[in-house]
Amino acid sequence: MSVFYIKYVHIVAIAVAFALFFVKGIWVLQSYPDSQERWARAVPNIAYAVVAVSAVLMLLESPLKGWPGNWLTVKLVLVAVFAVLSVYLFRVARATIVKMLVWILALGVFLFVTTIAVLRDPIGIFSVL
Repeated sequence: MSVFYIKYVHIVAIAVAFALFFVKGIWVLQSYPDSQERWARAVPNIAYAVVAVSAVLMLLESPLKGWPGNWLTVKLVLVAVFAVLSVYLFRVARATIVKMLVWILALGVFLFVTTIAVLRDPIGIFSVL
């Protein structure tokens, strides 16, 4: 399988994961009961798994066969930050205001990670300002 196809599977999975995170965050903020149903907990994890597997495959299949640079290190650290924020939002946070702030922060981290990946620059969108 070529890197081209893997890249687009990765991009689509990221879009699906973002959409699901966004909707589930709204559900949690509104105390919508569906946010705790089995499918609502499982489907985003499947999307995240596709993102992770496609990322590893792209790294293994890349023509350079090596670590692409500092931008990927920063991206992975921020992905871990996003994961911690997500766990806090969906499992720990109780107050609505805390949930809203953590959700907005997680959305910002997600979008910043996207700019790092697109621009391949460790400072993401700030590199063009």
